[in-house]
Amino acid sequence: MSMSMKLFASDYDGTFYKHQNRKRLELRNNISSVQDWQAAGNFFIFATGRSISMMKFEKKTKGLKYDYIVGLNGGIIVSKTDQVLYRKDIEPNIARGIIELVKKHQFNNYCITDGFTGHYQFSFKWRKKSAYFLYFAKLFLKAYRLTLEEALAQQVTQIAVETKGPEDALAFAKLINETFNGEVTAFANLHHVDISAANLSKATGIDYVAKLHQIKNKHVFGMGDSYNDVPMFKEYHGFTLPEARTEIKNQAETVYETVGAALTDLLNQAK
Repeated sequence: MSMSMKLFASDYDGTFYKHQNRKRLELRNNISSVQDWQAAGNFFIFATGRSISMMKFEKKTKGLKYDYIVGLNGGIIVSKTDQVLYRKDIEPNIARGIIELVKKHQFNNYCITDGFTGHYQFSFKWRKKSAYFLYFAKLFLKAYRLTLEEALAQQVTQIAVETKGPEDALAFAKLINETFNGEVTAFANLHHVDISAANLSKATGIDYVAKLHQIKNKHVFGMGDSYNDVPMFKEYHGFTLPEARTEIKNQAETVYETVGAALTDLLNQAK
């Protein structure tokens, strides 16, 4: 194995794929850069709060390329052949306690998943969110058809909650971490809160893959745009984007316009 082998981990939403701009050309360029990165003998990982089933949907519809997925903020890790290498679940009584708090705060949109199936509770105004609904219906109506009780009865690897905005997300994440101290880890991600078992993060998932291939930390890079990406920045070389919040930028080494730009720069440095 080459000592120069490197590992790059990218957040998906808002980083690799920027929904707000719908930049299809940018997405294609990112995918092309990933292929160049892999062709040079390196590994590429998606480190995301999304479930594996959601990322497989993205792979099918957008042609994503990757070697591993660190999903649910480190709660589950799969290979490109969908082999589950690692998972850690939330204790059943803790999961039920979290849902009680979600209902108490009247959050109408939330998801409970084992990484592949689960329960998706949602409300929407058709005229405003019809495109959103149609996009996810292909996935959720098939894989997320479980009732709340059925989802709580199976393995719960993550509970994701949609709040009214970033400040509400930060406040609810803080409440969850304080209420279930030592039992779970909650991250605010824009207007969502992702809740996984304790001591998990994208960084712990990346560490698992890096050790699997004996890649040293100095050869590991992580790129993201939100609070759940900060653990990557603290453990490895951290990159972010111009649109990230100032407090996120302050944690990163470098700001790049795109994931593709970061990968290209690293490849050029290696020449």
